[in-house]
Amino acid sequence: MKVTFLGTAAAEGIPALWCECEVCRKAQQQRDRDLRRRCAYLIDSDTLVDFGPDIFWQCTEFNIDLTRIDRIVFTHAHSDHLNGIEFIWRRTPWFSTLRHRIKVFGSPAIFARMLSQITMDSSIYQLSDLLIDPVEVRHGQTTDDGDFELLTLNADHAPGLEPQVHVIGRNGKRFFIANDTGFLREESWELLKGVKLDLVEIDCTCGLRTPDCDRGHQGVNSVLAFRDRLLELGCITPETPVYANHFSHNGGALHADLEAFFAPHRIRVAYDGLTVEL
Repeated sequence: MKVTFLGTAAAEGIPALWCECEVCRKAQQQRDRDLRRRCAYLIDSDTLVDFGPDIFWQCTEFNIDLTRIDRIVFTHAHSDHLNGIEFIWRRTPWFSTLRHRIKVFGSPAIFARMLSQITMDSSIYQLSDLLIDPVEVRHGQTTDDGDFELLTLNADHAPGLEPQVHVIGRNGKRFFIANDTGFLREESWELLKGVKLDLVEIDCTCGLRTPDCDRGHQGVNSVLAFRDRLLELGCITPETPVYANHFSHNGGALHADLEAFFAPHRIRVAYDGLTVEL
């Protein structure tokens, strides 16, 4: 399994639109790993996780061929992770020429938000008109699609929007995607017992400024606690690659600041374009 981090920022991106803070100013000057698009991932060449407002930029920057995408997995329905308008261009023959269907995996809230956004700007009222097959996933459910496996758990984030975290499995390897969540509730930790993980990314939206934040999002100290709970459950070993991810400029830290904090704890810091092969 090959995982590419297409974006590593929270909702505003870094540098954030309109912002005059020191982090945004320095990110604009230094660029490189301090420039962050909204959070999303590419798994191998056929699976996307989230599809937000930076998707056009991400596809062009990282040479993603959307005609090869078989499925999109969503974490939750916030607009930095779900940009329904871009699906309108799948309408054939009016906007595109295509025959390839895709599957979209998500909670009921995902499909409600997608249709709300799509119908606002078009006369499309069902996803099948866009050659999209919705696949509803729920807490504790394992979903198979060929060699692709998805274990879905409730996230601690955005009450009412059915937010989820996912363990993605393929060819005996598993990647745990845990952005946009606070410290998991016990119901989710219980389901992770005995699940061996090969790669983990953990929400670090609140960064250094609110280090102990653990509800809705997490700060740096909560990232350590999250990693330690995975160790306690036997999901990972000290050698398993663990990345802090999903950063806000409001967390008060540039990439180098985050690396300085996490390096002694053997946690790495994700950046746009990072590729990990399992």
